Amino acid sequence: MKTVSISPNGTEYKLPTEAESANELKELKKITAEQRKFGRKIVAVQGMGFVGCVMAAVVADAVDEKGEPLYFVHGQQRASLRSFWKVPVINRGIPPVNSSDAEVPKIFHRTVVEKKTLRATWLNYAYKVADIVVVDIQLDATKPTFGDASQGYCDMSAFRDGMKNLGMHISTECLTLVETTVPPGTCENVVKPLIEEEFTKRGIDIAKNPPLIAHSYERVMPGAKYVSSIRDFWRVFSGVNEKSKYVAREFLNNILDTEKYPLTELDNTNASELSKVMENSYRATNIALTLEWAKCAEKIGVDIHKVRAAIRKRKGTHDNLLRPSLGVGGYCLTKDPVLANWAMGAIFNIDDKLKIAINSVDINDTMPLHTIDLIKEEYPELKDVKIAVLGVSYLENLGDTRHSPSETLIKFINEFWAIVKTHDPYVEFWAEMENVPIDKSLSDALKDADVVIFAVGHTQYLELDPDEVVAMTGKKPLIIDCSNFLNDEKIKAYLRAGCKVKGVGKGHIGKLVLGAG
Repeated sequence: MKTVSISPNGTEYKLPTEAESANELKELKKITAEQRKFGRKIVAVQGMGFVGCVMAAVVADAVDEKGEPLYFVHGQQRASLRSFWKVPVINRGIPPVNSSDAEVPKIFHRTVVEKKTLRATWLNYAYKVADIVVVDIQLDATKPTFGDASQGYCDMSAFRDGMKNLGMHISTECLTLVETTVPPGTCENVVKPLIEEEFTKRGIDIAKNPPLIAHSYERVMPGAKYVSSIRDFWRVFSGVNEKSKYVAREFLNNILDTEKYPLTELDNTNASELSKVMENSYRATNIALTLEWAKCAEKIGVDIHKVRAAIRKRKGTHDNLLRPSLGVGGYCLTKDPVLANWAMGAIFNIDDKLKIAINSVDINDTMPLHTIDLIKEEYPELKDVKIAVLGVSYLENLGDTRHSPSETLIKFINEFWAIVKTHDPYVEFWAEMENVPIDKSLSDALKDADVVIFAVGHTQYLELDPDEVVAMTGKKPLIIDCSNFLNDEKIKAYLRAGCKVKGVGKGHIGKLVLGAG
């Protein structure tokens, strides 16, 4: 039986023993008593994932008018093989995520080491003493058939277990604030009944003490403004009853900059939940539209990125037109339309589909195959072709690989028996693709490459000199630009070096070869 949790950088952490859990309980009771003496409320954040860990730090960093901390935060992470390593890492004041935002390591050091207002734990006792529990459990959509998101569904078993666990431990005055993106109807039809059931088992009269439940979704933008996107951004919220709304409003006003970014309160949690998935469905559809037009632009000799820039000059109506790329990744746009589509039948028993949103997911999911088509125009048989993929995260200057388009790209390239090497300055271990090594050295990844794919726009890649790239390969490789990472001058430099260059939506490159542009 495995008893070791391994962090992304390969460090091993032993799972806690019963004796260690007993000592941890004593420590939690001691800390909680001390914090109560300071008059601080206790917040437990359920799940130390990409959103939960930074949310916990933001809450722990909140202060009153005198500059005194408002809350003490227990960051609760289950003692599982997959995630337990986050507990000891956080408790050293180190963030469990890798980001280009310099504020991330600062806020963890400040709250854990300096203020001592944040501490991670694996014990459920954190819920027992909490005034507020912020739910940040991962909830994904399953798409059993590649390219057919209409078959997608949501397995809520782990989420339901988490809600039952809260119902077994929280007090009747504790607010459960669901921050996880959930299918519409979840708070009313899943969270509320489960907590009520557990309250009843505990002998609590739910008519006199109905559970306090609210929903407020995050709009996290991983990257250079990671922390700010949680603390300094507009929030939408609602609750299952008026008291829930009141407590949620007070809490959010305390931890967020609501003077500059006022809260938006909706009528009920169904509306708040719908707001999040519709918002991301809009963005997914926006991107799918540009991907479709990018293919058109390639065929008629047009640079779609210059066209997009011209369109975006029409401020107020068209300036939010998103860009085409390798594909769409991350935790939101790939699943939120699926959650909403699934909820129509599974939660609300409505016989209908969100056709445009689901079609957009299909376009986005299959877009990495287009990059393979671009390569095959030069290498019809990919067997033994050496391909260097620069970037495996789903977004520039970020170490998050969840649903990365590079994953889809490499899986399909491997089916053609090509030889793939990867590099990413933000990713040390690719959890979703454990058998794909990531070269620590860019020169090692590029050596002998027949094809170089600029998959992700990390700053390091954008600053590369074309002659330097060619020298590191030792060849004249085919260059693939997946999202306008190379301007025309750099493309010309590659062409002068004897390389061929292709790009998503870059139909004008052939004219650059002829000296135009």
